[in-house]
Amino acid sequence: MRQYIPLSPVSAAVAGIVLFTAGMLVAFLGASWLTADPSVDIESIVPLSQVNFAGEPMPIDEPHYYTKEKFERELSVTLYSVYQVRLYHKREPLYIPHIEKRLRDAGVPGDFKYLAIAESALKNDAVSSASAAGIWQFIPDTARRYGLIVNDRIDERFNFEKSTDAAIAYLLDLYERFHDWTLVAAAYNRGENGLERDIAAQATSSYYDLYLNEETSRYVFRILAIKYVLENKNRLYDQSELGSQFELPDTREVAVKGGTDLRAWVREQGISYAGFRMLNPWILDEVLPEGTLWHVRLLE
Repeated sequence: MRQYIPLSPVSAAVAGIVLFTAGMLVAFLGASWLTADPSVDIESIVPLSQVNFAGEPMPIDEPHYYTKEKFERELSVTLYSVYQVRLYHKREPLYIPHIEKRLRDAGVPGDFKYLAIAESALKNDAVSSASAAGIWQFIPDTARRYGLIVNDRIDERFNFEKSTDAAIAYLLDLYERFHDWTLVAAAYNRGENGLERDIAAQATSSYYDLYLNEETSRYVFRILAIKYVLENKNRLYDQSELGSQFELPDTREVAVKGGTDLRAWVREQGISYAGFRMLNPWILDEVLPEGTLWHVRLLE
């Protein structure tokens, strides 16, 4: 006979919080957050033989028996995280068109837009525990190496346009080093020096043949999962689950002299300081550093 052991007060409180949170998520996001359709077949989303990153196929032959499991793991995690896919979908118009254009102009494969999503979920104010920041999650040293200002008054990792150009320059440098776009993606996560050590130690130059740390070994598969879920989002989810997308406001660029007190300046422009800071999140101080002109964005 089954014995029932009463919960301690602490355990009961924790269980109550979990159930309450789950209930709120269901109410806000719909029951699909918890009960995604179990009949969805991975092959119906994309045939495994067609899975590729930047044109390089994911190998599924016998020596690479493990790639299918790795891909399906990340695809399942992404597919059933409806709330996260919803946010990817809603934020797309704010960032993806600009990223696509800049990648295309630079000759970088368009699949790298999914790397930006994997890095930050398209959250421009994202900051990691390792002090990586912005859409492209630059750490301070790498950001400075690619021309971004990072200090306690200005942090251009939060300047979406400038950080995108810096990220593309970094991707191009990585390609010069590795001559393989999948390895470029892996190096973006692992670091170029660490990946070079792994390649030299294991005498292989294929991402899918490398034994890597846990995060990097999942990284490209996570990007692939995001790619194929977003490419098929209108077939996989109801429009009610995805919701309407955010709209990018029309803005103009204005030059402001260094040393300007921005709180007084925005009052003169007849705009709110909060709205100004939202448009210019790279400005961390109330007074612009002296010695140069700064280009800021205002609503049209």
